[in-house]
Amino acid sequence: MTDKQPPKAAAGEDAFYSTTEAAKLLGVCNTTVQIMAEKGLLRAWKTLGGHRRISRESVDALRERRSLAASAMGKTSMVRVLVADDDPALRELYRATLSGWGLPVEVILATDGLEALILIERVRPDILLTDLNMAPVDGFQLLTMLRRHAEFNAMQILVISGLSPDEIARRGGLPRGIVAYGKPAPFDKIEGFIEASVLRKEVELAPA
Repeated sequence: MTDKQPPKAAAGEDAFYSTTEAAKLLGVCNTTVQIMAEKGLLRAWKTLGGHRRISRESVDALRERRSLAASAMGKTSMVRVLVADDDPALRELYRATLSGWGLPVEVILATDGLEALILIERVRPDILLTDLNMAPVDGFQLLTMLRRHAEFNAMQILVISGLSPDEIARRGGLPRGIVAYGKPAPFDKIEGFIEASVLRKEVELAPA
């Protein structure tokens, strides 16, 4: 991703960027900026008209930290994404799509919740992207087991399921803090989520 020089603020102009301007400066999509704002990686607010404003200072600070991180590491940090789904065609679609975005992502595949749990112990992914209807261990059981162990709390979790919200609720619901989307997989939102995770990792690894 190539950063561009930020435009100079006009006299009397408030120190903010629009979501689109911030996305262009950071080399990401608008969805990524929105996720970063929601997670506190960027300072943002909304106008009375409902338009999101991104702090110019926070955007410029993030660009500077990314530059320092890239200089220190020589390359951007790799984000590990574990995909758990029992549909082999869908697993390959996830692999091809996520790998084709040009992001520093390692995609790891699991056929069900049990294999996912074993891989999580072994490779410690940054993001878990999981279905719910799987056998012998489904996504509900997987998430329940993960939430019993604080060591996995830092892992970001996305649920992509064909179940309706009512069906999910009838089966016990999902643990708090888990983002859920319906099928077909919303790859634009998934891309934004992963881009935000890449940026977060770059900032965390930047020298103080």
